[in-house]
Amino acid sequence: MCGLPPEKAQDMLKNIQQIKGLGVFNDYTHKTDETSEFGAKNLIYGWNYSGKTTLSRLMSTLERKALGPDLPAFRFTLNTDGDAINETNYTAHPLTVRVFNSDFIVENLNFAGSSFKPILLLGADSDKAQKEIDDLELERKELLEEAEVKSKQAAANLKTMTTAKTTTAATIKTTIGIVEAFGSTQLEKQIGLARIDTAKFKLNESVVQEKLKIARTQEADKLPTLPHATISFKLDSLLAEVPALLVKIPDMANTIDHLAQHPKVEAWIATGLPLHEGKGECEFCGGPLKQDHMAVLIAHFSKDLSNHKQDLTNLKIKLAGAEIAYTAPKDAEIESAYRTRIAAAAVKLTDTIKYYNAAIEAAILDLNRKSQAPFSTAILTPVTPNSTQAVKDAAKELNDLIDANNKSFDNFPSEKAEAINALKLHFAQEFCVNQKLAGFETSQKELADSVANYNDRADKLAAAIQEKKAIISKSQLGREEMNKMIQSLLGVNSVHIDVVSVGTEERFQLQRANKKPAKHLSEGEKTAIAFSYFLTQLRETKNFEDIIVYIDDPISSLDSNHIFQVTAIIKETFFQQAKPGSEWTTRCKQIFVSTHNFEFFSLMKELKPDNKSSKHYLVKRNSPTTSTFCDLPKSLSQYSSEYHFLFSVLHDFQQAPDKKDFRVLMMLPNAARRFLELYSYAKYPDTKNATVDQRVDRIFGAVKSKRILKALHYFSHANNIERMTENNELMCDIEAAVKDLMTALEEDDPMHMEALRAAIAA
Repeated sequence: MCGLPPEKAQDMLKNIQQIKGLGVFNDYTHKTDETSEFGAKNLIYGWNYSGKTTLSRLMSTLERKALGPDLPAFRFTLNTDGDAINETNYTAHPLTVRVFNSDFIVENLNFAGSSFKPILLLGADSDKAQKEIDDLELERKELLEEAEVKSKQAAANLKTMTTAKTTTAATIKTTIGIVEAFGSTQLEKQIGLARIDTAKFKLNESVVQEKLKIARTQEADKLPTLPHATISFKLDSLLAEVPALLVKIPDMANTIDHLAQHPKVEAWIATGLPLHEGKGECEFCGGPLKQDHMAVLIAHFSKDLSNHKQDLTNLKIKLAGAEIAYTAPKDAEIESAYRTRIAAAAVKLTDTIKYYNAAIEAAILDLNRKSQAPFSTAILTPVTPNSTQAVKDAAKELNDLIDANNKSFDNFPSEKAEAINALKLHFAQEFCVNQKLAGFETSQKELADSVANYNDRADKLAAAIQEKKAIISKSQLGREEMNKMIQSLLGVNSVHIDVVSVGTEERFQLQRANKKPAKHLSEGEKTAIAFSYFLTQLRETKNFEDIIVYIDDPISSLDSNHIFQVTAIIKETFFQQAKPGSEWTTRCKQIFVSTHNFEFFSLMKELKPDNKSSKHYLVKRNSPTTSTFCDLPKSLSQYSSEYHFLFSVLHDFQQAPDKKDFRVLMMLPNAARRFLELYSYAKYPDTKNATVDQRVDRIFGAVKSKRILKALHYFSHANNIERMTENNELMCDIEAAVKDLMTALEEDDPMHMEALRAAIAA
């Protein structure tokens, strides 16, 4: 194996002379009339699967000085300013090459959250920075210790308060007799309510005891309903009959004066007469009875007198039956809240009943006196007035209280709930006062503020320490540089690189803003991160001006805004002016940028240098196994328009005498479909969310559009190579579809066709 001398290190690549057996470059040979020599700035445009990545792998072989993973042995020749490089001597060539492509991403980065190899950049002023770090770390340690002391004090206070709440909650639960759960969490809620107005929820001791009785009462302990005091009032009507009987004098026609004047004798005789009926002898003295004297005595006791006495007796019976009585309920039968009032009302009713019954007794005595002296008038004994009404009023007062007592039993559940709630709030406000809760919270806030202040100051010191460490830590400095670039591409709140320790080594790890490993990254994020890593890693290489850089599709999956940012970063990294007004040059020896994105390609073309040192190329697929590398066609280079280039492909095919040329057919499906996308969107930009089929239907009509698009859809996919090789009999449909498309444009939009022809002919 022959080598190349060291003095050739300044050589530049001139062209790719040949590639044999490498992917789609199965048999490529440089043609001087088609492909110019490389310049300092080289832009390569090509559609996906055209061979751009294959070219980057050829360059990676020079970087690795070994075949890349999964690459077969192949032959190649690269011409330089000096000796050529080929498969026999490439391991010894002195060129420094750096390649960014999909292989670089796979080999260098980890997008699953794990760590990966850091970029090491040399810092400055290490000794001074280390002393400052030591001082800052000591200060930070003291701050963290102070924070820990305050934090422990706050934790101890909180533990004491939590214990007090737990104990108090248990006491409240037992005292009230609460069945459901009532712990510190429930007490906390009651405290929150009680603190709104502690004075409002404070109960005096008597109310507390009364509500405790209600709260502790069980459903089974409910008392039976108390009966009303029911009284029948007959006194007034009976008393109305008494005066008439007291003044009535029986018939005195046969009255014996002596008996009339001696009521006791009269009563004695009246009692004895029935005993001597039919007798001949006196039951008292045993002497004979005189029948004529017996007749006189019987006559004395006339029928009228007998009736009068019977009336007196009957009225006395009625009066005796009119007496009333009331037995007060026992305390155990009365709801506790009403016991005192019901007892007082019962006593009042009993007292009025005494006066009521006294009037009856007085009337009976009056009737007795009248019965004993029927021939004398008697006067009704005066009694307490309105005794009946007094009894009625007292009974109503008592019955109202009984109703209230009975109603309290009906409202037992709600009254019990109200009592429990009132007691909870009472004991909660009591807890606030006893535990000096307001002062506790003020103290805890002061401690928390102190901890936050100490930690905040410690965090700021940590950031300062990190900055100092970046000066002496190669990986930290690499992290800082890479993060700046990622932020410029993705924004400040995107993913970032942090340095983590893996064993004794420092490693890089992708993290989100929350310090968690970044996983499930978008393809755009992966591209931006990988490209940032690549550009930062270039700083590892000494003599940047001697490096040949190859960048393959650095804007994959990025939107237009990011494409501009990538362009700006490439400009800043690789191009320079020695002074204002001077010519632009490349910072590295040569730069190659390949892309499938025409917008990015156009932006790169605009970057200076744009003179003879800037060269533009096209990679295109000719067949399933072959691609070609040539200068950018005039339609692309002159107008900076993918649209013009696509039309030129269609136009050249239409003008070609041999329309069965496979190299041409390879390009047509993608070219025609992409042309229709751009043309139809320009015609109907309002249909942002419509498909190309829908827009083409509007332009050409359903019949024409289906005929044009049928073949294009079938062959314009990533697997179009296989489709074409397996469906040769359908290839004629491509020619027909392109003919129909060009004819439709000619007929429906002749002015546009004329402008397109003029553009590619210029």
